[in-house]
Amino acid sequence: MQIGSSKYYPFLVVVLIALLHFPFINADPDSLVSTRSRGAWTDEGLNTVQVRNFVNHGTLYMDECDNLVKTPYFGFVLVPFYSLFGANIWVGRLLILTCLLIVLFLFLSNTETRFFGTVLAILGLLQFHVFQYSHYSLAEMLSISWIMLGIFLQWRSSQNQHWMLITASTICFSMAYYSKITFAYAVLIPFIVRYLQFLSDQIEKREPIRPLWQDWSIQALITAFFAGAFYLKWYLPNKAVFEMVKANQASGRYDFSDAWTRFSFNLDHFILTDGIMPFVIGIPIAVLLVLFTSDFKQGKQVLMFGFLSWFVLEMHHMLLVNPPTRYLLPLIFSGLALISFVLSENANFGLKRIAVYIIVVLLGGYNCSYYLSSLNRRTFEIEEVRNYLSNFELEHETIIGGWGTTLASETNARCIPIWSDFNASNNPLERYHPKIVVSEHNEAESGEAFLANGIDLRAESDSVKQFNLWRYKVNLFWITDKNE
Repeated sequence: MQIGSSKYYPFLVVVLIALLHFPFINADPDSLVSTRSRGAWTDEGLNTVQVRNFVNHGTLYMDECDNLVKTPYFGFVLVPFYSLFGANIWVGRLLILTCLLIVLFLFLSNTETRFFGTVLAILGLLQFHVFQYSHYSLAEMLSISWIMLGIFLQWRSSQNQHWMLITASTICFSMAYYSKITFAYAVLIPFIVRYLQFLSDQIEKREPIRPLWQDWSIQALITAFFAGAFYLKWYLPNKAVFEMVKANQASGRYDFSDAWTRFSFNLDHFILTDGIMPFVIGIPIAVLLVLFTSDFKQGKQVLMFGFLSWFVLEMHHMLLVNPPTRYLLPLIFSGLALISFVLSENANFGLKRIAVYIIVVLLGGYNCSYYLSSLNRRTFEIEEVRNYLSNFELEHETIIGGWGTTLASETNARCIPIWSDFNASNNPLERYHPKIVVSEHNEAESGEAFLANGIDLRAESDSVKQFNLWRYKVNLFWITDKNE
């Protein structure tokens, strides 16, 4: 189906989506996007703190935080942008948004996928959770962008015999887990898609563009090369930190003992929620249409196989124990991509076209209602703390505490998060000599790291400044180094 025939149409859609995000670039994370954890309120600082310390102070310590070891590409791609524009959270936010919009632009630029790109923009990119995380400085949307790009390039490789396209496609799936290691399963997608394409060719008795063994050989070599490089150049040099992260975070993450009960619980409490419910209802319908209708053009089968296999692989997230929203983001996005594809491919003519238009308008309106609510709900409490800290010369100081990685992100101070089960085995005050300790009033965010070491922060501090951030009371303890 042809839509937006103007050569400027892709630019207009991308610019429109970008403009919708701009009011949020300096705002606090939305208070409803992740209600069971601190979410992006602290995660944006934690995800970027080691790279910010590297840019600001020229030092890189892998054991300062548990994030860079899990998100190497996301971290290091920020370095040139931080160096150029300053090591501020908004720089990472704009970078993530730009990467996602580049992928959207590719789908919109191709006339065969233009309508799909349009539906994805309305249903997918404007969906409440996806929209919010698209302007957060976190690794999830970068990995999702790599997977979308990989599916797009694999589809293009099915139309073109040049080996460079399938090479580039396979690299994208590896880059997904280079951006965040929990996306390692994404490397299976190109193999599954190519095999489904092979089966389809056999059933329809079509002559394949390339033999299955040839594509699988290229995909296997590239996947093995990137996996080997990751293991030798990243895992082994940082094995000690990986082991700490594994010990603290890997155990008990999934519930396989009673899978159906866990699946049902997560569906009720984490998936069937405001902002996503009508799309959840639409996903099984989309899957059934994919499996039991023949309305999909032969030239689009790779896209269909890509979105379907991605969604099926993402289902393992339904067995997570109390998952934060960002852990479910790839599952949500893959489902939205599948729905958008099914709708775009069923808008051929007549009543079906009208029905698709009505569905897109209704779901788009649903998304827009959440956009307006979120726009009216914006707060700038983090900015208030940053403005307070801007009154002090902190460039050569150290600030510790998980909240401090976000709140002090524009001070150029060295920031280090503290957790009782990661880096607080010794007295953090003696180890880091901080100027400021940032902690919730009950130290819940650090697992009572200071109390566990017998440290009374109020007794150690000269003064305390308290801020109300969302539902948390966060204290800034000003401390004078006793060695001065």
